[in-house]
Amino acid sequence: MHAIQKSGSGADSIMVQRLKDILEGKLEMTDTDRRFYAHTLRVVERLRAMGISDDFIPKKNASLWNNVHTAALEDFKLGNDETLRYTDEAIEAAKRQEILAFEGGCGSKTSLAKLEQAVRNESVRDLLSVLAIGLAFPSIDMLFGRYRFEVIARGELCKTYEELFEEGILAEGDFAIAIKGPHWVAPKFVAEKRYER
Repeated sequence: MHAIQKSGSGADSIMVQRLKDILEGKLEMTDTDRRFYAHTLRVVERLRAMGISDDFIPKKNASLWNNVHTAALEDFKLGNDETLRYTDEAIEAAKRQEILAFEGGCGSKTSLAKLEQAVRNESVRDLLSVLAIGLAFPSIDMLFGRYRFEVIARGELCKTYEELFEEGILAEGDFAIAIKGPHWVAPKFVAEKRYER
């Protein structure tokens, strides 16, 4: 659970706090809690089997995390529906975090509706060059899973994310959050303030 907290995910932080509250007898465990913890433990088990430490955080190597995450989902036949593994409170925390990351990358205030519109309409490459500066890859995956799953299903999200690092558009930052690389340029939608509130 330590690695989850280091990932910076608002949704994961809520779920870890729920586990602490459950262990202290303050909350009853729900099926959602069980699915989240079972999935998380399976991911850790798979990483350990590959010789990767418990504190692994995906940086530029999103494919590794994505493959382990997807295999764990398949183990439990969960699919990509976030409501099966996250409470409403955790999903709302994720959405707030996504808006803040998008605002930080765009330099202007936005709304959830505008963010959804951007995710549905802009190129994956342009979106990732902005979102990766404020969100770890698992959080980006969660966002795209909600509004544009097809780019995850065909492998475009991981491939594009890794290409941005290879091309110097993104660089490794602290934990799993990227920083602007030497070749980073603001996407056109940012310059035009297309999704400003």
